[in-house]
Amino acid sequence: MATRRRSSSNTPRSTETSGPITFVLRSAADTAPGAGTATRGAAAPAALPAGLVRGELRHSLQLAATRAAGMQTEQRVQAEPGRDVVVLRIAGGPALVLHPEHARDLLRAQRAPQGAPARSRSQVRAADDTVVPTELRWQGLELPSQADGTARGAATRGLLGSVLLAGLDIVRDPAGTTLAELAADRVAARVDAQVVPGVHALDASALHKFKDSGSAPLAALPAADGPLLVFIHGSFSNSANAFSKLWSQHPQRVASLFTHYGNRVYALDHPTLMASPIANALLLAQALPQHARLHLVTHSRGGLVAEVLARVAANPELKGEKVGDFTAGEQRDLKALAALLLQRQVRIERIVRVACPARGTLLASKRLDAYLSVFKWTLELGGVPVLPELVDFLSAVAQRRADPEQLPGLAAQIPGSALIQWLHAAEAALPGQLRVIAGDVQGDSVGSWLKTLLADSFYWTDNDFVVQTRSMYGGAPRAGGALFLLDRGAKVAHNSYFAGERSAEAVCNALMQEQPAGFALIGPLSWAGEDSSGTRAARKRGAEDTRPASDKPAGI
Repeated sequence: MATRRRSSSNTPRSTETSGPITFVLRSAADTAPGAGTATRGAAAPAALPAGLVRGELRHSLQLAATRAAGMQTEQRVQAEPGRDVVVLRIAGGPALVLHPEHARDLLRAQRAPQGAPARSRSQVRAADDTVVPTELRWQGLELPSQADGTARGAATRGLLGSVLLAGLDIVRDPAGTTLAELAADRVAARVDAQVVPGVHALDASALHKFKDSGSAPLAALPAADGPLLVFIHGSFSNSANAFSKLWSQHPQRVASLFTHYGNRVYALDHPTLMASPIANALLLAQALPQHARLHLVTHSRGGLVAEVLARVAANPELKGEKVGDFTAGEQRDLKALAALLLQRQVRIERIVRVACPARGTLLASKRLDAYLSVFKWTLELGGVPVLPELVDFLSAVAQRRADPEQLPGLAAQIPGSALIQWLHAAEAALPGQLRVIAGDVQGDSVGSWLKTLLADSFYWTDNDFVVQTRSMYGGAPRAGGALFLLDRGAKVAHNSYFAGERSAEAVCNALMQEQPAGFALIGPLSWAGEDSSGTRAARKRGAEDTRPASDKPAGI
């Protein structure tokens, strides 16, 4: 069952616009200097921050944190869909690089300030101006209190208020139409070109980017008596970017892994946008020796690659498999993968999945520009280098409203995709063990409080900024059991798991221990994608549903 998005009256809906979109800032006349002003042309700031977005700054609205009482003035700027992108700068949070229509929809979805008159339907037509608020507040996010005075279903975050919008920028490529003419798939191919496709041997002393070091993939891994450990990275990444923090910040744990596995430690470098997880799994299988026993540690989308391997290895003759919804290329790759695993008698013994969108990620399926903006920010939070190609890709997506379904590696992560449905259609338990490391950011400081609000405004459920927590528990059932560890805290973020002490320890324990410390069985409701806690068991008939509102399926 694919994860369903919680229905909400404040969910932004896009309305097509044929002409420019006007954004209006209504500011008080006696606002602090520099606040609530619009700059234009030569008066605009000289340049955007490095690595933010490709293009030149055309207009900028700088917003004050508060507004003084008094007469109001208006500043108006326009963004042209197809040529411009809109950057919403969140105070203490990310810069959202958005298509103008997405920026308009997001701003209009905000709750009006207290005491402000409600606008009628005739007042919110697509052609109307969009008022830029200084505070972003999502209606319904502050959950009502229960009789005991605690927030309903808010054990993880309490009552939330608003985030401050620091500014709104309009950016256009210097050539005007360069990005519009550069299809997103061509830019995506440049992102994928940052990896060296294939399986690479790793060294315990350091993990470097294979393309920079000149490392070549192995044509075939040597036969071994013990299991092989393979690291599999996620989207917009490579092996070094995804896992190097484990090497640099936890060298003793890495040394223990290499000792435990007799130096049989490898990484799969693979394209993540223009290739599907099935094609990635085939790339790994082509390097495997006869009778290979695999232990896999994955990050994010890499977990889908591992799930494909486990599913096909358990049924390499593909008996009874319904694959008609896959593309012709995916069906071809699936058959080739099955033939290889059958011929080489490969066994998938243990998978450690970190922050895997096992049931898809909602943001990737709805607003790819917002997803990429938040993803880029989590790289920065985790101290992971941001590829210039990712910045270009984000710029192109925000300008052209690229459809993720046209990019096979992203399409696989959409809830309800053919791959997600197929992975959850398995009836018989697969051989081997599954250990899930899930994450949920919590507001233990002002900064993470703002970040939690921002993320929940898109997901309406617990998440690590990129993947909703309840999606991380899914997959086919396992004969060897499915365990989980949930990492919650202010420092949790999608690209920080291998740097964090608790999650890094959990990864190594899950790989090397038969009964890893701190792990528990995944509960049925979490396995079904309906609960983010990991432990929730199925309710008895007639029992009250005590789950948090954010964990209930749509309509509950």
